[in-house]
Amino acid sequence: MIRILCLLLLAVALAQPVLAHPKDKAKALYKEGVALKRSGKLDAALKCFHAAILQDKAYTAAYLELGQVYALMENYRLSIYYYQRLLKSGGTESTTPEDLQVIHNLGHVYYYEGNYKAAVALWTKLLTLQPQNYFAMFMLGKSYIGSGDLAKGEQLCDKAVENSL
Repeated sequence: MIRILCLLLLAVALAQPVLAHPKDKAKALYKEGVALKRSGKLDAALKCFHAAILQDKAYTAAYLELGQVYALMENYRLSIYYYQRLLKSGGTESTTPEDLQVIHNLGHVYYYEGNYKAAVALWTKLLTLQPQNYFAMFMLGKSYIGSGDLAKGEQLCDKAVENSL
């Protein structure tokens, strides 16, 4: 009888990870991905974030991390894809910290990619939502410079530097 109870308890203990709720598994994969990203193992981190999304398709933080990792790897096309998925789900009118982070990050990606027109649109949007965000103002100026509007860009960069001091 004791052997049967021991075997039953062992079976229950071993089955719990298999029966874990998908959102719990997604969270564990996400945490593992963050740790791998911090240690510079970007390919392994990507696998964890993708696996987290397979477990929970609405796991916004995993999408944000995918955008960040792909940007770090200079794969701007995929970075833009994951950031845009987040914006489509929440829209650029939303002002949650996470949405503002996506707009900020996507503005950077467009800038680094050389898509200054798109970068101007996002930095303008962020500055509309956060008028005192002088970093966004500076990046808007740099984006205007990149797009060929030197006078407007320099004016914004100078204003951002003045106000941030």
